[in-house]
Amino acid sequence: MKTVSKSLCYIFVAALFTIALYHPSYASSKPLTAKEKAPYSVVVNKNLNSKKHKIRLYNDAGHQGILFTVNGIEGNNYQLFVFDMEGTLVTQVNVENRETTVLNNMAKGNYLFEVLIKDERIESGQLSIK
Repeated sequence: MKTVSKSLCYIFVAALFTIALYHPSYASSKPLTAKEKAPYSVVVNKNLNSKKHKIRLYNDAGHQGILFTVNGIEGNNYQLFVFDMEGTLVTQVNVENRETTVLNNMAKGNYLFEVLIKDERIESGQLSIK
């Protein structure tokens, strides 16, 4: 019985951590604004598309965050750069193969993105958050 309760405790802590990771209102004491609470959708148009690397930018089930995931070549470190339409860097994230990360605090609008491996561009395009 002791092992079962320990396992449940670990599951509960993992669930709380996941909620804090994906839901910004749990990660800070500041309440979300109406704009931050509004669900949005993500549209990706790719200019350069790689056949060796499956790159995905999409919104989560709650439509509150943008997920970046890569399924490509083992051992590679993928860098995502997101720029506003004026060319200013908005965010940069790194993921390993078969990992997913969350892009929080992205405002609605149009962006340009590039995915690189060791300074080689493998994918690029436009990201629209509506």
